Amino acid sequence: MRIRISLLLAALPLTGLVAQEQRRLEFRITGTEKDTVYLANYYGNKLYYADTAVADAKGEVVFARPQGYKAGVYAVVVKGPKYFELIVNEPQVRMRTAAADLMGAMVVEKSQENTLFFGYIRFLNERKSQGDSLRTLLNDATDPLRRSVLKGRLEELDEEVRAYQSDLVAKAPGSLVAAIVRMSMPVDLEKPRLPDGRVDSIAAYYQYRAHYWDHVDLKDPRIIHTPVFQNKFDEYIGAVVPQIPDTIIKLADDLIGRLGPSEDLFRFVVHGITYKYETSDIMGMDAVFVHMALTYYCPKAGGNSKAFWMSEEKLKKLCERAQKQAPLVIGAKSTELILPDTTEQVWKSLHKLPNDYVLLVFWDPHCGHCKKELPALYTSYRDTLRPMGIEVFSVAKATDKKLFDDWKAFIREHKMDWVNVGLTHTVYEEAKKDPYKYIPKLTTIQSLNYADSYDVYATPKFFLIGPDRKIVGKQLNPTQVADLVKRLRERDKAGAKP
Repeated sequence: MRIRISLLLAALPLTGLVAQEQRRLEFRITGTEKDTVYLANYYGNKLYYADTAVADAKGEVVFARPQGYKAGVYAVVVKGPKYFELIVNEPQVRMRTAAADLMGAMVVEKSQENTLFFGYIRFLNERKSQGDSLRTLLNDATDPLRRSVLKGRLEELDEEVRAYQSDLVAKAPGSLVAAIVRMSMPVDLEKPRLPDGRVDSIAAYYQYRAHYWDHVDLKDPRIIHTPVFQNKFDEYIGAVVPQIPDTIIKLADDLIGRLGPSEDLFRFVVHGITYKYETSDIMGMDAVFVHMALTYYCPKAGGNSKAFWMSEEKLKKLCERAQKQAPLVIGAKSTELILPDTTEQVWKSLHKLPNDYVLLVFWDPHCGHCKKELPALYTSYRDTLRPMGIEVFSVAKATDKKLFDDWKAFIREHKMDWVNVGLTHTVYEEAKKDPYKYIPKLTTIQSLNYADSYDVYATPKFFLIGPDRKIVGKQLNPTQVADLVKRLRERDKAGAKP
């Protein structure tokens, strides 16, 4: 196994923790005399240093810190680094081994849980070795009868493993090792079938998803300190749950609602889902981040945040970001923009354009990246988007004389005859003195503050607006815009059929 131990102790939850039980962990490890030995524990599927001790002249090492150790899977790390894992869930554990062969020389002297745990590991290793040999023979076999016999033996091995697991779980109820083994066991369900006898793959998927957590006690705080739980969690969120924002939100809320009172579990699941979609590059996943932030982090008026692990400063920044992004998620109604063209006399409305789809573009005439992208976008607009009936509503920053003049010069140079509007120099200066000179007669406060309304912190920035003026896409290139509009129009056309 590859060692994965982090020194970032700050990553561990340090507040709101339940009391840890006092435990004494004794080891005699031949070959570690006078060496420093480390104890690490799992948080999710990563190891973090938990304690340090020095082996005596006989290789005896004891871990018994006054604050105790939480129940979970731990690792004893020796020089190399090499390590072996163990279960910590009893008042006292005593084991002996040798640094040269940590697993092979392991003897559990006192610990029912670890007697079961190491017995299970050895059983699995033996069956894996047998399975690998059988698969090699199967790959080389050409005779159908021989292949059938080998496949039968592999199936028998699987049944032996399942029987061993079931027996261990039944014999050690309430133990952590039983909880770990049970989490690893597949949930046996009778597959739903179609009238013709074939497996109904769609119904089977929904069945699998509905019963995914059947073998996991989501109210057991110990599972957060086992790698099995995070591996199942990652698979569920990343593969089992369809990557559709509304579905992710629904199933995330359901999972969180099934957790017990453990603050560790709550933090792990909420943070894991929030971080995954906060950092996702997939269009539309910011809706999941916004939901998680506003539901579990940002306190309601007069209330407290559920994110007890967040500092007030970080929580404030997160909530400000979520509140800014909330009106900009896919499916949200776009904010109306009414801004003047280059004459500063004609005001044009985003929502009143006759086109069903509009690409909303924010750019800056002094932005080098914008000056490269806008001409290429215009070529695509002229050749592809405009023939498809897609308009471009191009909003430029033109708040001073230089910006204003360069904006107009750039439009002329590249003959960009789409809808050109901006927060122009004159309007900007006059609105600073008295915004009601323009509001509500000509425009809105959201239009004059378009950078805040659309969170334009960098340019260029793109939004695709649909027929009902809802946001249907973001940061798409012209080809993606054309493809998405085609798909949406086909969907709408199919939906309109009687």
